[in-house]
Amino acid sequence: MKHINWENLKFLVIIARSKTLRRAAKKTGVSTATLARRMDELEYELGIKLLERVQSGCMPTAAGMQIIAWAEQMEEISFEIERTRDQQTLHAAKGIVKINTDELISYFLTSRFSEFHALYPHVEIEIITSHRPYSLTRREADIAIRNFRPEQADLIIQKIGTLSYGLYCSQKYYKCHQTDIDRQAWDKLDFVGFDEHRHHFHTERWLRSLPNAPLPWMRCSYALGIFDGITHDNGLGLLDNFIAAETSHLLYSVIKHIPELDQEIWLSTHSGLRSSARINVVKAYIRNLFTQK
Repeated sequence: MKHINWENLKFLVIIARSKTLRRAAKKTGVSTATLARRMDELEYELGIKLLERVQSGCMPTAAGMQIIAWAEQMEEISFEIERTRDQQTLHAAKGIVKINTDELISYFLTSRFSEFHALYPHVEIEIITSHRPYSLTRREADIAIRNFRPEQADLIIQKIGTLSYGLYCSQKYYKCHQTDIDRQAWDKLDFVGFDEHRHHFHTERWLRSLPNAPLPWMRCSYALGIFDGITHDNGLGLLDNFIAAETSHLLYSVIKHIPELDQEIWLSTHSGLRSSARINVVKAYIRNLFTQK
């Protein structure tokens, strides 16, 4: 019997998760033609049909689903081998740590990690910014920091802090609209907020619930865009208070703290990384940052 190319099994799993060859090609950096050829090779090696290639994408056959399940077990075993390699003392910590979080916490971290680099020069940090949580089980990231408590099994989860929000405008905008702002005459003021695709965000719902307030005339797809809009005199908007505190010379606090917008922040890692030196030093540093905040 011909030996199986294990890399083809890895590609099979990625294609099954991606649903199409095109999306799998983007994830792997391998062309769709090469992936198709690799699947042909794997089916020949195993002597069974694994994927049905239909117009909408790639659908696993019954046999293919079983092979994929076994391949995913092999993937997890390979991850465990890598985690075992990470058994080392904290002082000798080295390697890459991937942190997945949203935009505001990405900003918070990137502006505060220089001291960490001085302490642990052999640990490299990759911050993956996205609204979509990455999978810790599939090693898309090593650490996740989110404003909700993860429910997946096999995770080590810890609450590390709280984000609070306030309503702000620029110093210049306040001088021009002081009377209406002090009276909270929302109908006479301008607002900066998220775009329609993000109108369901809890901060956006609060902003749009202000009595008689118009919809934000300037709408952004990302949080730091709102910050830029506010600081450049475009109206009132919601900001995380840690950002506002750092730029207090630019801002006027209309409502300093809105308790109903408070969000708990949760840090999680896969339980298999419990003994990883590089993960533990990063986790400890992040917990300390949020304690200081």
